[in-house]
Amino acid sequence: MKDTGMIRSLDSLGRIVVPVEIRMTRNIDIGDPIEFFILDEDIIVLRKYTSTECTFCRSLDHVIYYKDQFICNTCLKELSDPERGSEPIHASPSSAEEHPEPARGGRRSKTEEMSLRLEKAIEDHPYANQKELAEVLGISQARVSQLKRKLNAPGRTAPQ
Repeated sequence: MKDTGMIRSLDSLGRIVVPVEIRMTRNIDIGDPIEFFILDEDIIVLRKYTSTECTFCRSLDHVIYYKDQFICNTCLKELSDPERGSEPIHASPSSAEEHPEPARGGRRSKTEEMSLRLEKAIEDHPYANQKELAEVLGISQARVSQLKRKLNAPGRTAPQ
């Protein structure tokens, strides 16, 4: 284990601030889920949570772990097919209808992307509770709650 020399105190609500240097070097952004592990009686390990969804298409079906990434069978076949590289890639007409135009010059924020995924999960699983939605999306129940509040915020226009 590497000693960073950084010490932080627990506040009255049990929170601790992860130093910006550690967040930057470990590619942890605000809102990213963190996993906790107990190694010994005295050691608690924090790790950026990685969902079990496909890195490329975000599918949760038939996913395998390969070289520190989760990849679904469909994407794995596309990656392993040498002929695939020479084919032009065309967007399907329905994909433009399903996803509204992204904000900020063609790039969606993580929250916008996760909100779209939550809407899709709610459509696919209309009777799922918050815990089940969190498991489907690979995020915490608290994050599902935050996203639902954003989706139901006044003045928000529903996607067409």
